[in-house]
Amino acid sequence: MTNKFVLILFGLLINCNSSTEKVSEKESREEIQEELSYNQETYLLGGFERKDLEQSPYSYWFESGYKNYQPEAEHMKVIKENISDYEIVLFMGTWCSDSQLEVPKLYKILDLANYDYSKLTSIAVDPDKETPNHIEEDYEVNLVPTIIFRKNGEEVNRFVEFALETFEEDLADIVSQKAYQNPYADF
Repeated sequence: MTNKFVLILFGLLINCNSSTEKVSEKESREEIQEELSYNQETYLLGGFERKDLEQSPYSYWFESGYKNYQPEAEHMKVIKENISDYEIVLFMGTWCSDSQLEVPKLYKILDLANYDYSKLTSIAVDPDKETPNHIEEDYEVNLVPTIIFRKNGEEVNRFVEFALETFEEDLADIVSQKAYQNPYADF
């Protein structure tokens, strides 16, 4: 067991060293700067609509996430019966891997439930999780995605960042007002 550990550690050190050598082999500072600007993704900021996610550069993750997601029928039944009672406020970052994973699922569920999209407000934040008018402060949003479920103007519950069970099970628990607490509720 100790020999395996030493071999793994040695392999990691060699890999880290070779990465450092590759960076130091860059011919100029301009080449590094060009590579950095090429890798930076643009992101949505402020209010947006679904059609914005269906366009490049977001469509590659939105469309595949939407198409490949099949929510469980048992939980969809509960969602269909209850979700129309709620207004939903979605905070997400198009740069955020959790948002890229969960937001297409939300839209798929809303489509399957025939949700009235006039009751959905979608807001994109920057990598600091801020908007130009700082509306995220009013909703106490610190992580994304945050999906807030409101009834009669009051927040009932929220989904934050990742599912505790499955996405559709968490949403079914929220809209049916079962005992659900997002992973950060006690912080």
